[in-house]
Amino acid sequence: MELGYREFNENDKLNDDWINNFEQIDKLYQEFYKDDLYYTNLQLIYVNRNNVIEKIKQESFLMTTPNYISREEILGILKKHSLDNERRYTLLSILRYNITLDADDIKSYLINTESQNFLTPIKNIDAISFEKSINMLQDLNDLILIFYEKSNEIKKSNPNTMTKRIYLHSLSSHKKTIRKRYKE
Repeated sequence: MELGYREFNENDKLNDDWINNFEQIDKLYQEFYKDDLYYTNLQLIYVNRNNVIEKIKQESFLMTTPNYISREEILGILKKHSLDNERRYTLLSILRYNITLDADDIKSYLINTESQNFLTPIKNIDAISFEKSINMLQDLNDLILIFYEKSNEIKKSNPNTMTKRIYLHSLSSHKKTIRKRYKE
């Protein structure tokens, strides 16, 4: 019997049916795996001076970097949406809604929805990062911008709230000079 090359017959082939079967089953659960976010929904809420919601807009925002909105992109969004119907609005608040559930936690979350809060306020206008989210729930991730209508009225000055100027000068008008005395 020779140890080198031998012929393969049908029984010696590697059975890879289990790999194909696993891949087909895995495709069914693909929606439950966490993946990067490439877009998010922008919710734009406009509030008038009477604290009444005047308009709500929704649009999709495509991120240039997955899971990340840069400061420049946020400033561009604010500049683009701060004017609506010839009314100027200022930013009141930014909120991020990012669902970060694991696939194992979905069932327990559906039973007790108060267990986790996915809404977080953004305190500074800076880069906003999102965490990976389950594919099936990626449509629910939002960036909420609340705008408040600017007042067009000129602020009337109230004498009680005005800052007073303080002038620093001496009380006496003449200058004092010191004479040096020489010893002889």
